[in-house]
Amino acid sequence: LMQQPALPEKHSKAAGAGSSIIGILEVCESDFATNLAKEEQEEADAQDEYEKITQENKIEKTNMEQDVKYKTKESKSLDK
Repeated sequence: LMQQPALPEKHSKAAGAGSSIIGILEVCESDFATNLAKEEQEEADAQDEYEKITQENKIEKTNMEQDVKYKTKESKSLDK
């Protein structure tokens, strides 16, 4: 007599497939959050540096204008 073939194994859903995708997405989210925080800090530092240099430039400009004003005044007084 011929033997019956073995019953096929029933399909079972992949265990953990969804959780591994969610895990990957969580890692991506974490990386994005870390990079965003780093970029925001660098932007804030750059803004602070810009404001500092701008203030120094304003002071330097005022000093130069005053020098020109006094030298012009002195020059006019020497011409008399």
